[in-house]
Amino acid sequence: MISCPIPDHPHDVGVEEVCPELAQIEGAHLLANAARPFLRGCGFDDRQILEWAETYIAEVGSGDVKTFVAWIHECQAA
Repeated sequence: MISCPIPDHPHDVGVEEVCPELAQIEGAHLLANAARPFLRGCGFDDRQILEWAETYIAEVGSGDVKTFVAWIHECQAA
């Protein structure tokens, strides 16, 4: 089971928000849409979800909701 991360913006926890390359934008939006039901339940708003998804896709490249949420936890713990 995935636990809820704290509903912060990436910059709130020291993560530089990075815009993905043009070719990665769609992947970021797809990931945000897939993660939205879970992250909204954790208290995230749509803007926060998209900021995290864009930064994740720009830095990591791809992944599923589970790895995305785990990455948010890692960023918040750092």
